[in-house]
Amino acid sequence: MTAAPSVTRTPASLTGAVPKPGRVLAVTTLGLALVLLNQSSVNVALPSMSGYFHAGAGTADWFLLSFMIATTASILVFGRISDLIGRKPLYLTGLSVFALASAACVFAPNSLTFIVIRVLQGIAGAVVITNSTALIADAFPADKLAGALGINLSAAAVANTVGPAIGGVLVTAFDWQAVFLVNLPFGIAAVVLGIRILPNPRRAVSDGPRDRFDYFGAALSALGLTALLFGVDRLSVADSSPVVVVVPLIAGVLLLAGFVVVETRVRHPLVDVALVKDWARGCAYGAAFFNSFSRAGVTLLVVLHAQIVGGSSPAEAGLVVMVMAFAMSVASPLAGRLASRVPARTVSSVGGVLLVIGLVGLALLLDGPTWVTTVLLAVVGVGIGLFTTPNTTSIMSGVAPDRRAVANAVRSVLYNSAQALGTTVSLLIVTVAGVASYAENTGSGAVQTGFAVALGATAVSAALAVVLSIARGGSWRTLD
Repeated sequence: MTAAPSVTRTPASLTGAVPKPGRVLAVTTLGLALVLLNQSSVNVALPSMSGYFHAGAGTADWFLLSFMIATTASILVFGRISDLIGRKPLYLTGLSVFALASAACVFAPNSLTFIVIRVLQGIAGAVVITNSTALIADAFPADKLAGALGINLSAAAVANTVGPAIGGVLVTAFDWQAVFLVNLPFGIAAVVLGIRILPNPRRAVSDGPRDRFDYFGAALSALGLTALLFGVDRLSVADSSPVVVVVPLIAGVLLLAGFVVVETRVRHPLVDVALVKDWARGCAYGAAFFNSFSRAGVTLLVVLHAQIVGGSSPAEAGLVVMVMAFAMSVASPLAGRLASRVPARTVSSVGGVLLVIGLVGLALLLDGPTWVTTVLLAVVGVGIGLFTTPNTTSIMSGVAPDRRAVANAVRSVLYNSAQALGTTVSLLIVTVAGVASYAENTGSGAVQTGFAVALGATAVSAALAVVLSIARGGSWRTLD
């Protein structure tokens, strides 16, 4: 997941200068990292939580999906709300609720209660994610905004990737509850720093009509995404009736199609669909979606395979994917420097090809020696790092200053939707292959094949991202 700005207007709509925007960037990145670290660290804790709540795979899936769906469905909603009540108070409220909900997860008496609390935590996470980038957009002048967002984006990607390693150590040393309890002290610290540092500029009084909140669009997007992912997830439950599967799938598709129609017709839409009409930008958006789908699957599948098939501890499973985070942290700034000399199409396409190679290798050799997995994960990390920055630059390039926030919001919605869908499909494939519970160890041939097929699906998605990256057009050669 990554940050989505909540502004649809230029920061010029705010009065008052921010004297030290770097501090705003540091504080908001801390809050964002806290949310994303928790989101990805839960992946490695899934087997432990499944055992604690005696939950089958069909129920345990929602330990992850409830948070993802709530976050994705809420990003656009709270983006618009922050325009009405102000960024700082909403951000601090979201951060506080996130920390408290994290602590409440520990005391959940059963899986249903835990899932409900995770929904609340996901909504609060969306508030933090949305307003983090919005506060940055308000604090930085237009000529420095792209650089600030780049730092924020890189930090978010690294936090999301190192989460399993941190979570694995906590689960092994204490148990799954530690993954949530650790959010409380860091959440309190982030709130205190936010109160002291974040600006709360007054809004300029507008003589024009007040923007109306798109309630209908918000409802369609939230319900459509939830129905679609619920239907996909139910495919993995053996005793699900066809009605429980087919009806949500059809409803989800129709609701999301209705959302697109509504967004093209309302005066103040949640998402400006017109942005994707530009061919190059539309291809970059599509590439971001399929790349995000593959990224969501690879981390989850590697840590689950290490525990379920390999018998590794959560700490061992989490540390395996650390190499991917390290490779990303090296490749991301390199991609930024290359983007000033080489077209984004070239850099992101090369990164996408490396990602495909790494994923195909994992699909074929995941049951091999650990060092092979480590090398392939390094290739995956370099590929992701090279792809993300130039592709995002391609999306933002040529967008008018007063539409940059909207353009980034569309990217964020696609990114988070793909993360949720990639997680759902990956879990579906491995459970259909024979994983009845994530708390049980099994090395059966069918389960190993299931993991290979799931990783193959992520490779196909990554390949589609490459196709779209190439299809955007433009030069391959070095820029003048």
